[in-house]
Amino acid sequence: MRQLKNDLPAWYDQLREKYPVVTLDEWQLLHSMASVKHIKKGEPLLRYGYIARHAAFIISGTFKFSILDEEGEEKIVKFGFQNDFLANCESYNKKAASAISIVAIEDAVVLRINIKRIQPLYSLHINLFRVNIQLIEELMAQQSEHQQILSLRSPLQRYKFLMENRPLIIQKISLTNIARYLYTSREALSRAKLFLHKRPQSL
Repeated sequence: MRQLKNDLPAWYDQLREKYPVVTLDEWQLLHSMASVKHIKKGEPLLRYGYIARHAAFIISGTFKFSILDEEGEEKIVKFGFQNDFLANCESYNKKAASAISIVAIEDAVVLRINIKRIQPLYSLHINLFRVNIQLIEELMAQQSEHQQILSLRSPLQRYKFLMENRPLIIQKISLTNIARYLYTSREALSRAKLFLHKRPQSL
């Protein structure tokens, strides 16, 4: 087993820590099916209108999941950070054009896997199936939290929620992209940010 660990690149250590149920043998199997892909800032892992065929773990970098509203304006529904999983399983399962784009917002490296190849493994490896369920649960929780944020009345309250609950977004994401995530204008968010930094105790 020690030899297997040495055969894997060092960044697998972080994935193994995040998903401890997956065995070394199973990581080795996934590694044999995957490819490392370098993605430049602004390049998509998945484009609007294309059927999703790949999923990926983020080795390094940050991604945004975006939709277009009725006016063609970009709205961000989710961010992906190091070790997170990137996929649009709905598009793959329905063989339908993706309504979501997944785009790098900084230079990134991902471990890309063909979904068609990985799905049969779920019936053979219970640990991989468990991780798949975990990923689905995480996605549902993130969607629920995003709806909770959008239910808050003002940009001030929405930004304050991120400060208290999702500081990584505040630290890593530009104000423009945070505004698109909070469904507000950059100007309104800038005023909220200034107010909170001046009077954090007032709310």
